[in-house]
Amino acid sequence: PLFSTHRGHIMTIPFHRDGFALPVAQALLALLNQEAATIGLNLERLTQLTFNFRSPTYGPEQGGAHPVEIRLIRGLDGWLFDYVTDFSYQGQGHDAELCKELDFNFLDGEHTMLGWGPLRLAEARELFDIWQSNFIAYCRLECFSVTVAGD
Repeated sequence: PLFSTHRGHIMTIPFHRDGFALPVAQALLALLNQEAATIGLNLERLTQLTFNFRSPTYGPEQGGAHPVEIRLIRGLDGWLFDYVTDFSYQGQGHDAELCKELDFNFLDGEHTMLGWGPLRLAEARELFDIWQSNFIAYCRLECFSVTVAGD
């Protein structure tokens, strides 16, 4: 037969939904699940997962989709977000360096924006919501190459 009805079991990340400090969208969870399934990691053995989203065309001069790193850690009741960090180039030419532009630390509740400093929770939630919509849109446009590492 051209297709078999028996499909490999796709491991979905058992997220601990009540454990999110910020409003994580179902679409973001689906996206992370899809990336983890693509490389076929055995989650049973892991305690942390780090996703790196990189746009090959992003640079100090041309701009583009910012690199993003998302780290998950295994909690007692499922997987939790540890942090979501959005990087951008700061400075000009050869002096430009990749810096943390947005840093959402879910577990310690410290959220910061470059040039702004610490954010109050209400600000962080609002900013995360906007950031997340943009990030998901960039993912759907296939702007990123993604690597996933597990420990």
